[in-house]
Amino acid sequence: MIRLCHIDGCDKPARPQRRMCQAHRTRLRRHGDPNFTQWGSADEFDVELIVTERRPVQGLTRLERVLVARGLTEREVPSHEVARIVGVDPRTVERWRAKDRQAA
Repeated sequence: MIRLCHIDGCDKPARPQRRMCQAHRTRLRRHGDPNFTQWGSADEFDVELIVTERRPVQGLTRLERVLVARGLTEREVPSHEVARIVGVDPRTVERWRAKDRQAA
């Protein structure tokens, strides 16, 4: 008998001798919340400030990084500069841009 994760809405199998799946266990250990996700929140004011000032900032969530990259792309900033500001690899910026082009 396979036990499922006890977190609501999760249909993954629980780890052996445990009550939750590996993903929820990791989130609980790292963030104290099994339903934590970095995509859920972005401060629009901070995003706009970073886009206008073009300065590197630490501690951005994943969603904020993507939004800053989109804002800088609209201002035609080169990918290597966007990567420096956001703190990711230039290839990541190129992937984000390609994904946005496909969606449009």
